[in-house]
Amino acid sequence: MADRQVTRRFFGFLFLLLAWWMGGGQPVAAAPAGFTELRAEYRGLFKTDPEVTDLERWEAVAARLAEFVEAESSGTNVPRAEYLLGRLYEQMYLKRRSTAGLSRSMLFYERLARDHQKHRLADDALLRLGDLRRSALGDEAGARAAYYEIIDVYGTSDSASRAKERLGLGAERSPEKPETRASEPAATDGEASEALLPQLFSSREKSRTVFAAERTVKRPLVVIDPGHGGEDLGAVGVDGVLEKDVVLQIAFMLDELLRERLRAQTHFTRTTDVELPLADRTALANRLQADVFVSIHANASENGRAHGIETYYLDNTNDKSSLKLAERENLRARSEVGDIGFIFSDLIQNLKLEDSISLAHHLQNSLVKRLSRYYGN
Repeated sequence: MADRQVTRRFFGFLFLLLAWWMGGGQPVAAAPAGFTELRAEYRGLFKTDPEVTDLERWEAVAARLAEFVEAESSGTNVPRAEYLLGRLYEQMYLKRRSTAGLSRSMLFYERLARDHQKHRLADDALLRLGDLRRSALGDEAGARAAYYEIIDVYGTSDSASRAKERLGLGAERSPEKPETRASEPAATDGEASEALLPQLFSSREKSRTVFAAERTVKRPLVVIDPGHGGEDLGAVGVDGVLEKDVVLQIAFMLDELLRERLRAQTHFTRTTDVELPLADRTALANRLQADVFVSIHANASENGRAHGIETYYLDNTNDKSSLKLAERENLRARSEVGDIGFIFSDLIQNLKLEDSISLAHHLQNSLVKRLSRYYGN
C-alpha cells in the first residue's frame, strides 16, 4: 500500500520524456551549423540590422554560435567563433544597452584571450575587453591591465600600437605620460581583423549538450539519470519519503518499458544510492553519444493538499515562485559547471524555448488524460 501511495504522489512528474517517446517522437542527433554558415549569418546581422532592432534574431545567432563552440570544443575555428560571439554581444550592449550583452561580450573576449593566447584574434579580443572595461564599467585598472598585457605579449601587433595610444604611451612605456580615455568601441562588423586570417574551415562540464553528426539509429540509446543520491536527498515527502529513493525505483521501471516497448538500449548514471556531480552525469551521456538523456526527478509542495500533475520547462521567467525554484536548481549547476558553462547552457536553452513549451503542453495533456483513468480527479 505504501508503494502505491508513493507512486501516486510522484508519478505525474517522473515520466515526462517517456510520454514523448510513446507519442511517436523520433530521436534525432542534431548537428550544429558549420562555421562558414554561422559567419555568414553574423555578417548578415551587421549588414541588415546594425541597430539591433530584432533582438531575438541576434540572440538566436549567438545561441547557434555557442552551440558550435560547445560541439567543436577545441576545433581550429573555436577562437574565431568566440570572437564573433563577443562582437555580437558587444553590439547588443552598444545599441540596446543590454547588461547581459555587456557581461557576455566581456566573458567571450576574456575566454578567447585566456584559452587561445597564441591565436591571431587574442590581441584583438584583449583590446576590446579593455575598451569595454574602461568605457562601460569605468574600470580603469582593469582596462590598463588588458592594454599592458597586449603590449607585453603582442608587442609587435597593431593592437599593441592601439593599446599604447590608449595608455598615452609613446615608443617607450612611460607612466608619467597622460592617459587618453578611449571612446565607445566602434560598432563595426569585426571583419577587418578577421580578413587578415587565412580561411581555416574546420569547455568544466556544464551540462554539456551533445551535438553528434546525424547517423542511422536502429536501437536508440537512452541514458536514464535518477536524480540526486547519497547525501543529496532531493525533496522530502510524507513520512520521510525521499526523492532520491523514489526516482531510482522509477528509473528501473522506465528501463523495463523502454526495452520492452521501444527496444531501446539503456544506460544508467547510477543504480545505487550514490551522489554524482551533474557534470559526471552529462559527461556519461556525451561519451556514449546518447540519443536521449532522461533525468528523473520528483517535486514537493509546501501545500499538503496539493495534488495533480505539473510539467516544467526552462524559461527566463520573472514569476517570483518560478524564480525561487530556478534559483535552487541553478545554484547547484553554477557551482559545478562555472559561469561560462552556465551561460552556454542559458544560450542554448533560449534557442530551444519554443520547442520546450510545445513539448511541455503535449506532455501535460497526455499525462492528465492517461492517469485520470486510474486516479480520477
